[in-house]
Amino acid sequence: MGPFGQLTRFARAKALLLVLGLLVATPGLASETLKVGDMPPPRIGRSVKLSDYRGKIVVISFWASWCPPCRKEMALLAGLQKAATRDKLVIFAVNWRQDADTFWKIKKALSGVDLTLISDSNGYIGEEYDVDAIPHMVIVGRDGRIAAIHVGYSEGEIPALVKEINSLWLQAPQTSAPQPVSNPH
Repeated sequence: MGPFGQLTRFARAKALLLVLGLLVATPGLASETLKVGDMPPPRIGRSVKLSDYRGKIVVISFWASWCPPCRKEMALLAGLQKAATRDKLVIFAVNWRQDADTFWKIKKALSGVDLTLISDSNGYIGEEYDVDAIPHMVIVGRDGRIAAIHVGYSEGEIPALVKEINSLWLQAPQTSAPQPVSNPH
């Protein structure tokens, strides 16, 4: 084998080590993408434990004030939260990648709205929920598992999302107990 064959093998090994190093150094690259049926991350930021909301539908909506569909969605989600009450539905509106000053101005402006606003100025919460664009909504069913994930939807799709959230409440909560099998004969 000539000197270039050795170099090529060395270059390939070096590239493989670089890729493996990136996977280990960057948890987001090594983790699997969340999907329907998965358990969501156990927390939303430091203060919200999802296990505290088991038995309720939880909506986690990632948004920013510069996003027109997000602004429209906030008003509809606030109305849905008010109509459903917190006994059935809890909505967390995660302000994604906007600075703290902007978040506090928004929070003050929305002080009369019944939504739980959470700041994610650094995008850490978004990373845990695989957010790379907004609007991004994760709906957690009463069983604590992800029931739906919606990404990049338009204003026109928001009423369908609201209908989907309502229909989740009408479904019987999933249990981990095996279901009886009917006899086909």
